[in-house]
Amino acid sequence: MMALQPGNAAPSLERVVTQDIIDRYAEASGDHNPIHVDPDYAAKGPFGRTIAHGLMTLAYASVMLNRWTDGAFDQCGSIEVAFTGPVYVGETIRLTAGVDTVDEDGTAVCTLKCTSAERQILVGTVRLPQQTEKGD
Repeated sequence: MMALQPGNAAPSLERVVTQDIIDRYAEASGDHNPIHVDPDYAAKGPFGRTIAHGLMTLAYASVMLNRWTDGAFDQCGSIEVAFTGPVYVGETIRLTAGVDTVDEDGTAVCTLKCTSAERQILVGTVRLPQQTEKGD
């Protein structure tokens, strides 16, 4: 992984979220909550339609972060997020991350965001420990 510095940014990741993708995630995760997989049920709920699993959105974030760091995120990174809205079927979501600071121990502290064309979906902090050269 390259040495991350303030101002570095991950290549963004965009995905169109379809009911088929949500259904496949439900099968893989075992989470068959009807708010995700039953359009008739979900239509009567607070969102008026099915929504993606929150962990599915985080899985996309993990894909982006691992591509950026050559897999280092899975090996030693951490993430804290707050969901500010759901991901609706048919939306295109865009995930971004950028380095805000680098701690004294070399850990890059990044802001993670997931947005749609209309709103922010999640915001979070990613910590990516990095090895620093001796003498730095």
